[in-house]
Amino acid sequence: MTTYEATWLGTGHATLSNPEQVDAVLAPLHQAGQPVVVDVFRYRDGRPDGGVQVGVGHPERSFVLYFGHPEGGYAVEPGVGPWDGDIEFSYGGQATEYHPTETRITPVRALEVVRQLIATDERPSSVEWDERTGCGDEPVDVGRFPVDDPWS
Repeated sequence: MTTYEATWLGTGHATLSNPEQVDAVLAPLHQAGQPVVVDVFRYRDGRPDGGVQVGVGHPERSFVLYFGHPEGGYAVEPGVGPWDGDIEFSYGGQATEYHPTETRITPVRALEVVRQLIATDERPSSVEWDERTGCGDEPVDVGRFPVDDPWS
């Protein structure tokens, strides 16, 4: 069985090898009410090899960013539209903004997605995936940089 390593805020760590452990680790972080990013990555031969980043702690919204095959992307819960603004989640202690196109999932469904990932070791099928906003890509409908920025 594949194991996943969950890390958060630069100091938190847990090993997840079955879906039941997801609630034991992520639910208390969510209930604390401080939005944080949790990395949940599988390791093969001692190296990261796919997984998700999940935002927990916001009362109504979350995000799940999948890294792996067939494609990456943000989880989209059917029937959940974009939030009305950016939401800051702490990523390793750094406030990081997540845009309305990235937070189209509820916390309950986000935990379900992580449980499904741990159970199947495949991209969860209980949600849709917006592959246009995958790992390292800018959302197609949100401008973050001025037009003349050479790094955009």
